[in-house]
Amino acid sequence: MPVIDAHAHYDPRMLDLPSALAKMDRVGVDKVALIPCMNDPLPHTPEALLTLLRSILMSPLWRLGQQLVDAFYTPDGHLKLRGEVYKIYDLPDNNSVAEAMKSYPDRFLGWIFLNPKVMDDPVQELERWRQVPGFIGVKLHPHWHHYPLRDALPIARRCEELDLPILVHLGFGDAGEWGTLVDPCPKLRMLFAHAGMPFFWRLWGEVRCNPNLFVDVSSPYLSERLVRAAIHTCGAHKVLYGTDAPYGFPGQDHSYDYAHIKRWVERAPETSLGIERMLGTNVERLLSEQR
Repeated sequence: MPVIDAHAHYDPRMLDLPSALAKMDRVGVDKVALIPCMNDPLPHTPEALLTLLRSILMSPLWRLGQQLVDAFYTPDGHLKLRGEVYKIYDLPDNNSVAEAMKSYPDRFLGWIFLNPKVMDDPVQELERWRQVPGFIGVKLHPHWHHYPLRDALPIARRCEELDLPILVHLGFGDAGEWGTLVDPCPKLRMLFAHAGMPFFWRLWGEVRCNPNLFVDVSSPYLSERLVRAAIHTCGAHKVLYGTDAPYGFPGQDHSYDYAHIKRWVERAPETSLGIERMLGTNVERLLSEQR
C-alpha cells in the first residue's frame, strides 16, 4: 500500500529535498504532494496557543477565533509573531515545485498555487503549469491572501472541466464561503485543508454527504482528538493523510518529525482498510479520476 502525504510545503530553508527524502524513507512515506512556499520561515507556535485556538473554533463561540487570529496580522497582511514580522508571498513560486518534481519524479507531486487577487489571468497560469508532469491540482489560500472565495470561481470552473481537484485553506467570512464554488461547480472535487479549519464540524456533515468533498488532516493546527472526530464524522473514505511539513512537530533533531501525524492516522479506531484509504488509497482515487 502506498503512503502519500497530500499536503506539504516546499521550503528548503526549513527542510531541503534530501532531508525530506531521508525522513520519508525513515517513516515509510512513498510520495509527497508539495505546495510552493508562501511565507518566510515560521517559528514554532506554542502548543498552549494552538490548544486555545482549537477550543474556540470547536465551540459555539467559534467566530471569536477570527479576533484571535486577526491579532497576529499586520495592517498590510503579513504575520507578526513574537514581535517579528514574517512576510506572506502574494505569488508563490510554482517553478520551485516543478524543479523538485523534475529531480525526484517518483517521490514528489505538486499543487499549482494560484492567487486570483493579484494574478491578471489565473486561469492562464493554471493552463501553463498543468502541462508540467506531476502537478495534480490547484492550491488556493483565501485566508492568508485575503480574498473572497468567490473570486476563484473562474479557476474552479476550469478545474471542474479538467477534473483537477482544488486544495483550499478556508478563511473567515467571505474567504470561507465554500458554497460559492461548490454550488455552481457540482462536479468539482475539493479538498479542505486542516480538517476544514476554521469550520471543522460545521463543514464535516457536508463533506460526508457530498461525494466530491474531502478533508486532509494536516497541520499542527489540529490534535489527535480533533482528527479522530473528523474521521468519525466524515468517514475514512473522505479523509486524506497530510502533514503540512515542515511546520510544527519538531523532532529530536529540532527539525520536522514526519511520523507525527502518520501515527495519528495509524492509531485511529478504524479498520485496516479505512487506515489504508486515509494513508494513500484516497489520494490515488482522487488522482485516478482525472481525465
